[in-house]
Amino acid sequence: MIAVIDYGRARCGMALGERLPSKVFTISPKDVVSELLKYQPEIIVVGLPLSMSGRYSTQTFEAVRFAEKLQKKLQAKVYMIDERLTSKMFEGRKNVDELVAVRLFQEFVSSKAILHDIKPIRTVSEEVVGAVRNFTGKILLAEVSDLRLASNNTVIFQTDPYYAYLFFKAGFNVERSLKELEKHSPFDIIIVVEEKCEEFKSFLSKNGKLVCL
Repeated sequence: MIAVIDYGRARCGMALGERLPSKVFTISPKDVVSELLKYQPEIIVVGLPLSMSGRYSTQTFEAVRFAEKLQKKLQAKVYMIDERLTSKMFEGRKNVDELVAVRLFQEFVSSKAILHDIKPIRTVSEEVVGAVRNFTGKILLAEVSDLRLASNNTVIFQTDPYYAYLFFKAGFNVERSLKELEKHSPFDIIIVVEEKCEEFKSFLSKNGKLVCL
């Protein structure tokens, strides 16, 4: 059983089924867990409301928090899927929440959508944490999930919505757009996952240091 949810503060659209949605309805967010307990889905998919430019918003993180809650309560595999174009497609339509849920269901089973999940933090060594904490310049953490590296002089760039949510919950602003990141550069030190090192070199100051983890 697959359960797909278009999360909203006032109501959620829900689509349940196997390869096709067989049950579609609207439900209050507070009733979602009890409803899902009736069906015990193996997979839960939650719509991820990014802005049209791809940036995060408060609504994005509310949806991620909701997805995290479902995983903890139901012990099922929970994925998040970008719903920007889907929501735009049905804007102004009657039963829009249900229509979005059905469309997201179709995207999920087609295996064409990019999925995000809830996963453990990738920690770094105590040596790296200590060195960053003692650094006084302007720092960029790019695609790094260890919250211990962040401080008041840190800019966060994170495309994974769950990791971004964890930084947001800790009180940090999180950027997802490279164009917006240019407004914060140059940086004195950039700490980035190894596979993304080349992508962020241009944001370094003249004598800046690039740390690839």
